[in-house]
Amino acid sequence: MASLRKRIDQHCKSCIYDSLAPGTWRQQVTLCSVKSCPFYDVRPRTTSAIPKSVLSYYGVNLAESHGLEDS
Repeated sequence: MASLRKRIDQHCKSCIYDSLAPGTWRQQVTLCSVKSCPFYDVRPRTTSAIPKSVLSYYGVNLAESHGLEDS
């Protein structure tokens, strides 16, 4: 049986990842805005900066992105 972490990662990836949209699956999951999801607080997050082009595609206000974007 897969670990809890792997099952959460797979759930989030299958829920939100769109291979035709910009960003890696982890970047897309990091930007997930479904706060009612039971996995929201433990969802996988990227450890690297998310490019401005990806943030703007998802409508993230660059002034309020709190260090998500790269320079």
